[in-house]
Amino acid sequence: MNFELSLAWRYFRSRRKSLARLTAAVAVVGIAAGVAALILANALAKGFADEMQNKILANTAHISIFAADGAEISDWQIISKRVETIENIRAVVPTSYENALLVGATTTSYAILKVESSSNNIQGSNIAVGAKLAEKLHLKVGDAAEIATIENQTPTRVRVAEIFQTGLYDYDATWIRLAPENFARLHRRQNYTPTILSVSVTDIYQADETAKTIRRNLGDGLQVVDWQEANQPLFAALSLERKVALAIIALIVFIAALNITTTLALLVNERKLDIAVLRTCGARASSLIFIFLLEGLFLGFVGIFFGVMFGLIGCFLGNYFELVSLSKEVYSLSYIPLQASLTDILTIVLAAFLLCLTATIYPAWKASRIKPSENLRQQ
Repeated sequence: MNFELSLAWRYFRSRRKSLARLTAAVAVVGIAAGVAALILANALAKGFADEMQNKILANTAHISIFAADGAEISDWQIISKRVETIENIRAVVPTSYENALLVGATTTSYAILKVESSSNNIQGSNIAVGAKLAEKLHLKVGDAAEIATIENQTPTRVRVAEIFQTGLYDYDATWIRLAPENFARLHRRQNYTPTILSVSVTDIYQADETAKTIRRNLGDGLQVVDWQEANQPLFAALSLERKVALAIIALIVFIAALNITTTLALLVNERKLDIAVLRTCGARASSLIFIFLLEGLFLGFVGIFFGVMFGLIGCFLGNYFELVSLSKEVYSLSYIPLQASLTDILTIVLAAFLLCLTATIYPAWKASRIKPSENLRQQ
């Protein structure tokens, strides 16, 4: 083993002819570019998916309980107490959503009313308005506005007590948060009755199992949907996009790895005399195969090393300067952080290493098939 490793390292460091040197450089650069691109693409896709997931979960329920026809849940207090006894449940909050119009001093805009009982700033006739919606209507904290709903088309006067920003453009441009008693007042009712029970859980990745438990406890009268099921089309599309992007960029590494095959084939041709002498001195075919396998892997390792370094540097610079900015109206997010995880990097390194190993097999096997007598006679 020491003999093969020593000789492979010596061959790797030795000066090559111009063509072999060029193909070796192309192989290293190609592998480095491919690995770096894979790390950046994976970090970008993961950052986008995680950012969307975090912002959605921060502003919507982990599990939603509602009637199939969208009717109000009259016995919501009883149901809430039953649900709160289930494991993994953190809180059950009565919620309602309704389409409305928000009337500012000079402009009117479509909005979505969301009942919010957790904030003290929006008690009474106070409301909280999304930042983009407030900007559109030129509203500031303390300004007066009016709300009209489909059920109650007579505008109700309210006061902007808070302007919030979720980070998701769709929410910030349409949402109005208000207290349950204010929502009841808009509908000319004495008491508030929710249409949805928003359930938050301790472990979001166990939300599907918790939702199944809730379904068994409540029976068939109510629908129960967890956050993964509610957002399945979005996360499925993000997952597919990520897989396709990684598969396409992985071709760069594959093509670059083929340059290792070319390089080793040229090196085998250059070192026919060395191979013949080694075989004459008793070197086994397996030793020759191992020597050229190691030399090819050295090339691959250099490319992988620089690829990982460039990929991590790219992630750092992308986050530091916020280079990946998007149109908020189209993608909901204005900026995507690059999140490179250790597991993903190790997976990329392993895949690139296996591709490099595969690329070395044929020329290494070809070296072991060289007949020493014929090559020594030709010299």
